[in-house]
Amino acid sequence: MSDTSQDRSGRRPGTTSRRRPAPRPAPRSAPAHPAPSGPAPAAAAPLRLAVRLKAQRRARRRRVARRVGQVLIAVLPLAGIAWVLMLSNWLAVDSVEVTGTARLTVAEVTAAAGIPEQTPLARVDLGGLEAAVGRLAPVARVEASRSWPGTLRVQVTERTPVAGVPGPGGVALVDVEGVAFATASELPAGLVRLEVDSPGSDDAATGAALMVYRDLPAELRADVRTVRADSASSVQLLLGDGRQVVWGPSGRTATKAAAVAALRKLPGTVIDVSAPGLAVRR
Repeated sequence: MSDTSQDRSGRRPGTTSRRRPAPRPAPRSAPAHPAPSGPAPAAAAPLRLAVRLKAQRRARRRRVARRVGQVLIAVLPLAGIAWVLMLSNWLAVDSVEVTGTARLTVAEVTAAAGIPEQTPLARVDLGGLEAAVGRLAPVARVEASRSWPGTLRVQVTERTPVAGVPGPGGVALVDVEGVAFATASELPAGLVRLEVDSPGSDDAATGAALMVYRDLPAELRADVRTVRADSASSVQLLLGDGRQVVWGPSGRTATKAAAVAALRKLPGTVIDVSAPGLAVRR
Protein backbone atom coordinates (compact mmCIF):
# COMPACT_ATOMS: atom_id res chain seq x y z
CA MET A 1 0.00 0.00 0.00
CA SER A 2 1.54 3.27 -0.95
CA ASP A 3 2.23 6.16 1.44
CA THR A 4 0.49 8.55 -0.75
CA SER A 5 -2.94 7.37 -0.48
CA GLN A 6 -5.93 8.91 -2.04
CA ASP A 7 -9.47 9.05 -0.72
CA ARG A 8 -12.34 7.69 -2.59
CA SER A 9 -12.88 10.88 -4.40
CA GLY A 10 -9.43 10.76 -5.86
CA ARG A 11 -8.08 13.70 -3.87
CA ARG A 12 -4.94 13.41 -1.95
CA PRO A 13 -5.15 13.89 1.82
CA GLY A 14 -4.29 17.37 2.98
CA THR A 15 -5.30 19.06 -0.24
CA THR A 16 -8.26 21.52 -0.58
CA SER A 17 -10.87 20.58 -3.09
CA ARG A 18 -11.96 23.17 -5.61
CA ARG A 19 -15.25 22.55 -7.45
CA ARG A 20 -15.20 23.28 -11.11
CA PRO A 21 -18.02 25.51 -12.32
CA ALA A 22 -20.69 23.79 -14.29
CA PRO A 23 -20.48 24.51 -17.96
CA ARG A 24 -22.93 27.20 -19.10
CA PRO A 25 -25.48 26.08 -21.59
CA ALA A 26 -24.96 27.46 -25.00
CA PRO A 27 -27.38 30.36 -25.76
CA ARG A 28 -30.32 29.44 -27.86
CA SER A 29 -30.31 31.06 -31.15
CA ALA A 30 -33.55 32.80 -32.28
CA PRO A 31 -35.54 30.67 -34.58
CA ALA A 32 -34.98 31.58 -38.13
CA HIS A 33 -38.11 33.18 -39.70
CA PRO A 34 -38.62 32.79 -43.34
CA ALA A 35 -38.09 35.97 -45.30
CA PRO A 36 -41.41 37.71 -46.04
CA SER A 37 -42.65 37.20 -49.51
CA GLY A 38 -44.01 40.01 -51.71
CA PRO A 39 -42.92 43.62 -51.93
CA ALA A 40 -40.87 45.25 -49.29
CA PRO A 41 -42.68 47.42 -46.63
CA ALA A 42 -41.74 50.59 -48.46
CA ALA A 43 -43.40 49.30 -51.61
CA ALA A 44 -46.50 47.88 -49.79
CA ALA A 45 -47.69 51.31 -48.47
CA PRO A 46 -48.65 52.69 -51.93
CA LEU A 47 -50.38 49.43 -52.70
CA ARG A 48 -52.49 49.62 -49.56
CA LEU A 49 -53.34 53.27 -50.34
CA ALA A 50 -54.39 52.34 -53.86
CA VAL A 51 -56.63 49.56 -52.55
CA ARG A 52 -58.22 51.92 -50.02
CA LEU A 53 -58.85 54.61 -52.64
CA LYS A 54 -60.37 52.06 -54.97
CA ALA A 55 -62.72 50.91 -52.22
CA GLN A 56 -63.68 54.51 -51.46
CA ARG A 57 -64.40 55.17 -55.12
CA ARG A 58 -66.53 52.06 -55.31
CA ALA A 59 -68.50 53.11 -52.21
CA ARG A 60 -68.94 56.62 -53.60
CA ARG A 61 -70.27 55.24 -56.88
CA ARG A 62 -72.75 53.11 -54.97
CA ARG A 63 -73.95 56.14 -52.98
CA VAL A 64 -74.34 58.22 -56.15
CA ALA A 65 -76.20 55.42 -57.90
CA ARG A 66 -78.51 55.02 -54.91
CA ARG A 67 -79.27 58.75 -54.82
CA VAL A 68 -79.86 58.87 -58.55
CA GLY A 69 -82.25 55.96 -58.22
CA GLN A 70 -84.14 57.73 -55.43
CA VAL A 71 -84.39 60.91 -57.51
CA LEU A 72 -85.62 58.99 -60.53
CA ILE A 73 -88.25 57.22 -58.46
CA ALA A 74 -89.53 60.62 -57.29
CA VAL A 75 -89.16 62.52 -60.56
CA LEU A 76 -90.34 60.07 -63.20
CA PRO A 77 -94.01 60.01 -62.08
CA LEU A 78 -94.03 63.81 -61.93
CA ALA A 79 -92.43 64.02 -65.36
CA GLY A 80 -95.09 61.69 -66.72
CA ILE A 81 -97.87 63.80 -65.23
CA ALA A 82 -96.27 66.97 -66.61
CA TRP A 83 -96.04 65.42 -70.05
CA VAL A 84 -99.69 64.43 -70.00
CA LEU A 85 -100.78 67.89 -68.84
CA MET A 86 -98.45 70.12 -70.83
CA LEU A 87 -97.41 68.28 -73.98
CA SER A 88 -99.86 65.57 -74.90
CA ASN A 89 -103.28 66.11 -76.46
CA TRP A 90 -104.99 63.74 -74.04
CA LEU A 91 -106.23 66.72 -72.02
CA ALA A 92 -106.44 69.25 -74.83
CA VAL A 93 -109.14 71.93 -75.17
CA ASP A 94 -112.06 70.31 -76.95
CA SER A 95 -114.73 72.93 -76.18
CA VAL A 96 -115.03 76.59 -75.18
CA GLU A 97 -118.03 77.46 -73.02
CA VAL A 98 -118.96 81.16 -73.20
CA THR A 99 -121.60 82.67 -70.90
CA GLY A 100 -122.88 86.17 -70.14
CA THR A 101 -123.00 87.53 -73.67
CA ALA A 102 -125.89 89.41 -75.26
CA ARG A 103 -124.34 91.80 -77.76
CA LEU A 104 -121.38 89.54 -78.50
CA THR A 105 -121.61 86.09 -80.02
CA VAL A 106 -119.82 82.97 -78.84
CA ALA A 107 -117.85 82.98 -82.10
CA GLU A 108 -116.62 86.53 -81.47
CA VAL A 109 -115.46 85.68 -77.97
CA THR A 110 -113.80 82.44 -79.10
CA ALA A 111 -112.02 84.22 -81.92
CA ALA A 112 -110.77 86.92 -79.55
CA ALA A 113 -109.52 84.26 -77.12
CA GLY A 114 -107.39 82.79 -79.91
CA ILE A 115 -106.98 79.28 -78.50
CA PRO A 116 -105.55 76.93 -81.19
CA GLU A 117 -107.10 73.50 -81.56
CA GLN A 118 -105.58 70.67 -79.52
CA THR A 119 -103.90 73.09 -77.12
CA PRO A 120 -103.31 71.31 -73.78
CA LEU A 121 -105.77 72.76 -71.30
CA ALA A 122 -103.03 73.23 -68.70
CA ARG A 123 -101.05 75.41 -71.10
CA VAL A 124 -103.83 77.94 -71.72
CA ASP A 125 -102.77 81.35 -70.42
CA LEU A 126 -105.92 82.38 -68.57
CA GLY A 127 -104.63 85.89 -67.86
CA GLY A 128 -103.73 86.46 -71.48
CA LEU A 129 -107.10 85.10 -72.59
CA GLU A 130 -108.94 87.45 -70.22
CA ALA A 131 -106.91 90.41 -71.50
CA ALA A 132 -107.63 89.49 -75.13
CA VAL A 133 -111.37 89.08 -74.61
CA GLY A 134 -111.45 92.19 -72.41
CA ARG A 135 -110.32 94.28 -75.37
CA LEU A 136 -113.68 93.69 -77.04
CA ALA A 137 -115.59 96.96 -76.66
CA PRO A 138 -118.78 95.55 -75.06
CA VAL A 139 -116.84 93.63 -72.38
CA ALA A 140 -116.66 95.12 -68.91
CA ARG A 141 -115.14 92.10 -67.15
CA VAL A 142 -114.14 88.58 -68.12
CA GLU A 143 -113.15 85.55 -66.07
CA ALA A 144 -111.66 82.41 -67.60
CA SER A 145 -111.30 79.02 -65.91
CA ARG A 146 -110.50 75.38 -66.71
CA SER A 147 -112.94 72.52 -66.41
CA TRP A 148 -111.20 69.16 -66.78
CA PRO A 149 -110.74 67.22 -68.86
CA GLY A 150 -111.08 69.57 -71.84
CA THR A 151 -113.46 72.50 -71.33
CA LEU A 152 -112.42 76.13 -71.21
CA ARG A 153 -115.00 78.37 -69.55
CA VAL A 154 -115.23 82.09 -70.30
CA GLN A 155 -117.60 84.17 -68.17
CA VAL A 156 -118.26 87.57 -69.75
CA THR A 157 -119.88 90.60 -68.13
CA GLU A 158 -120.94 93.07 -70.77
CA ARG A 159 -121.16 96.82 -70.35
CA THR A 160 -124.55 98.30 -69.53
CA PRO A 161 -125.48 101.46 -71.44
CA VAL A 162 -126.68 104.40 -69.37
CA ALA A 163 -126.61 107.18 -71.96
CA GLY A 164 -126.46 107.80 -75.67
CA VAL A 165 -124.33 110.38 -77.46
CA PRO A 166 -125.82 111.48 -80.82
CA GLY A 167 -123.36 111.70 -83.70
CA PRO A 168 -123.11 111.55 -87.49
CA GLY A 169 -123.01 107.74 -87.52
CA GLY A 170 -125.86 107.22 -85.06
CA VAL A 171 -126.07 107.17 -81.30
CA ALA A 172 -122.99 105.97 -79.42
CA LEU A 173 -123.96 103.99 -76.34
CA VAL A 174 -121.82 104.65 -73.26
CA ASP A 175 -121.70 102.96 -69.87
CA VAL A 176 -121.44 104.63 -66.48
CA GLU A 177 -117.68 105.02 -66.96
CA GLY A 178 -118.15 106.90 -70.24
CA VAL A 179 -116.88 104.08 -72.44
CA ALA A 180 -118.54 104.02 -75.84
CA PHE A 181 -118.98 100.37 -76.79
CA ALA A 182 -121.84 100.14 -79.29
CA THR A 183 -123.85 102.19 -81.77
CA ALA A 184 -127.61 102.42 -82.28
CA SER A 185 -129.59 104.10 -85.02
CA GLU A 186 -131.60 106.05 -82.43
CA LEU A 187 -131.58 106.58 -78.69
CA PRO A 188 -132.95 103.42 -77.03
CA ALA A 189 -135.82 103.82 -74.63
CA GLY A 190 -134.77 104.28 -71.03
CA LEU A 191 -131.45 105.94 -71.83
CA VAL A 192 -130.63 109.60 -71.19
CA ARG A 193 -129.25 111.80 -73.95
CA LEU A 194 -125.68 112.89 -73.23
CA GLU A 195 -124.32 116.05 -74.84
CA VAL A 196 -120.58 116.64 -74.42
CA ASP A 197 -117.89 117.87 -76.79
CA SER A 198 -115.51 114.89 -76.49
CA PRO A 199 -117.30 111.86 -75.07
CA GLY A 200 -115.01 109.25 -73.56
CA SER A 201 -113.86 107.63 -70.36
CA ASP A 202 -110.93 110.06 -70.06
CA ASP A 203 -113.00 113.21 -70.66
CA ALA A 204 -113.64 115.24 -67.49
CA ALA A 205 -116.95 116.71 -68.72
CA THR A 206 -118.25 113.23 -69.63
CA GLY A 207 -117.26 111.86 -66.23
CA ALA A 208 -118.89 114.74 -64.33
CA ALA A 209 -122.14 114.54 -66.32
CA LEU A 210 -122.48 110.79 -65.78
CA MET A 211 -121.63 111.08 -62.09
CA VAL A 212 -124.31 113.73 -61.55
CA TYR A 213 -126.87 111.61 -63.38
CA ARG A 214 -125.91 108.43 -61.50
CA ASP A 215 -126.18 110.08 -58.06
CA LEU A 216 -129.60 111.70 -58.60
CA PRO A 217 -132.53 110.44 -56.53
CA ALA A 218 -134.52 107.86 -58.50
CA GLU A 219 -137.58 110.09 -58.89
CA LEU A 220 -135.61 113.02 -60.31
CA ARG A 221 -133.40 110.80 -62.46
CA ALA A 222 -136.44 109.25 -64.09
CA ASP A 223 -137.55 112.74 -65.22
CA VAL A 224 -134.20 113.73 -66.77
CA ARG A 225 -134.15 113.62 -70.56
CA THR A 226 -130.79 115.21 -71.35
CA VAL A 227 -127.54 115.72 -69.45
CA ARG A 228 -125.32 118.45 -70.93
CA ALA A 229 -121.82 119.43 -69.80
CA ASP A 230 -119.52 122.04 -71.34
CA SER A 231 -116.98 121.30 -68.62
CA ALA A 232 -116.71 119.33 -65.39
CA SER A 233 -118.09 122.28 -63.41
CA SER A 234 -121.03 123.21 -65.67
CA VAL A 235 -123.44 120.27 -65.74
CA GLN A 236 -127.02 120.96 -66.80
CA LEU A 237 -130.14 118.81 -66.76
CA LEU A 238 -133.12 119.03 -69.11
CA LEU A 239 -136.28 117.67 -67.48
CA GLY A 240 -139.30 116.08 -69.07
CA ASP A 241 -141.48 119.15 -68.54
CA GLY A 242 -139.01 121.30 -70.49
CA ARG A 243 -137.37 122.94 -67.47
CA GLN A 244 -133.62 123.38 -67.35
CA VAL A 245 -131.63 122.76 -64.17
CA VAL A 246 -128.23 124.43 -63.88
CA TRP A 247 -126.54 121.91 -61.61
CA GLY A 248 -122.95 123.06 -61.71
CA PRO A 249 -120.22 120.64 -60.53
CA SER A 250 -120.94 117.24 -59.05
CA GLY A 251 -121.43 117.02 -55.31
CA ARG A 252 -123.98 118.21 -52.71
CA THR A 253 -126.50 116.00 -54.51
CA ALA A 254 -129.04 115.71 -51.70
CA THR A 255 -129.14 119.49 -51.06
CA LYS A 256 -129.42 120.36 -54.75
CA ALA A 257 -132.08 117.72 -55.40
CA ALA A 258 -134.20 119.00 -52.51
CA ALA A 259 -133.97 122.57 -53.86
CA VAL A 260 -134.97 121.42 -57.35
CA ALA A 261 -137.98 119.54 -55.97
CA ALA A 262 -139.14 122.66 -54.09
CA LEU A 263 -138.60 125.13 -56.96
CA ARG A 264 -140.39 122.93 -59.49
CA LYS A 265 -143.62 123.79 -57.69
CA LEU A 266 -143.12 127.43 -58.61
CA PRO A 267 -143.33 129.08 -62.02
CA GLY A 268 -140.17 129.37 -64.07
CA THR A 269 -138.23 127.59 -66.78
CA VAL A 270 -134.74 127.63 -65.27
CA ILE A 271 -133.68 126.37 -61.85
CA ASP A 272 -130.14 127.24 -60.79
CA VAL A 273 -128.65 125.31 -57.87
CA SER A 274 -125.01 125.63 -58.90
CA ALA A 275 -124.09 128.11 -56.14
CA PRO A 276 -123.68 126.63 -52.63
CA GLY A 277 -126.50 127.71 -50.31
CA LEU A 278 -128.36 129.57 -53.04
CA ALA A 279 -131.14 128.34 -55.37
CA VAL A 280 -132.58 130.55 -58.06
CA ARG A 281 -135.52 130.16 -60.43
CA ARG A 282 -136.11 132.19 -63.53
